Amino acid sequence: MHANKAQSDYWTSPAGLKWIEHEHALDTAMAGMLDMMLDAAGINSTDHVIDIGCGTGASTIEAAWRVPDGRVLGVDISDPLLNRATNRAEVAGAGNVSFVLADAQTYEFSDQAFDLLVSRLGMSFFSDTVAAFQNLARALNDRGKMVFVCWASIAQNPWFSIPKYAAEAKLGPQPKGDPDAPGPTAFQDCDRVVDLMARADVSNIEACSVDIALTPPGGVAGAARAASKVGPAARVIKAYSGTKADEAAIEDAVRLAFEEFDDAGGVRIPGVVNLFTCSR
Repeated sequence: MHANKAQSDYWTSPAGLKWIEHEHALDTAMAGMLDMMLDAAGINSTDHVIDIGCGTGASTIEAAWRVPDGRVLGVDISDPLLNRATNRAEVAGAGNVSFVLADAQTYEFSDQAFDLLVSRLGMSFFSDTVAAFQNLARALNDRGKMVFVCWASIAQNPWFSIPKYAAEAKLGPQPKGDPDAPGPTAFQDCDRVVDLMARADVSNIEACSVDIALTPPGGVAGAARAASKVGPAARVIKAYSGTKADEAAIEDAVRLAFEEFDDAGGVRIPGVVNLFTCSR
C-alpha cells in the first residue's frame, strides 16, 4: 500500500475519471495557466523534465514541445488517466514523452537526474508534503529546479465559488473540512507552503499569487457544464446524493451567474493561482 492510497482510489473512481470525460473543457480552460507556468520555468530545449500529477497528459505534451532535444516524464497515481495520457501523446506524435504510474511521494527517482520539475495543479495532494518535496528534490540534478502552480482559495476563484454556492443553495452546505488537507486548494496559503518547502531543505524558494483567466470552450453553457461536473459543486452533489434534476438546476444557476464573464461569445473567468519555485 502506498502513502497516498486515498488519492489513488479517488483518481480511479467515477469522480476522478470525470477529468477524462471533461478533458477538452478543462484543458482549454486552463491553457493560459499552463503557458504561464511553463514560461516561468524558463525551459531549455535540451531539458529532462518531470511532470508531477500529469493527469491525462496536456501539461506533459506541452512541455515536450518546448524540449525538442530533451524528454519529459509524466507521473500520475491513476492508471486510467495515464492510459489516456499515453494515447494522447501517441496521437500528438510526442516521441520524447514517457509516463510512469507512481506515488511521487515515495517513488525512487534517484537515477533520473531531472533538470526541471513542473506541475499544473498536481502538488497539493500529498499526505506528507515535506516527505514528497524531499523525495522529488532527490530526483533533480544539482542545478535542478521546481516550478509548479496550485489554486489559490475558492473565494478568489469564481470557477469554484459560483458552482459551490449554487450547489449549496440547492442542496445544503458543503461539509466542513480541513483547508490544509490534501486537495485542489490545499496550497492556497503561500506562507504555509513556503514553510513546508523550507522544512524539506530546498533552496531559493519563491512564491507569488498570479491573476489568470480561465477560458473554457462552448460559451457560457459549456463553462457552466464543466465547472458543475468537477470541483466543489460535484462534491456537494455527491454528499447529498443529488439527483439528475438537482444537477441540472445547479448547472442552470451556474450558467446564469457565468453570463457576467461572457466575452463576445467566449468566456473569460477571472482566477488566482499560486506559483511556487525552488532549487534543489
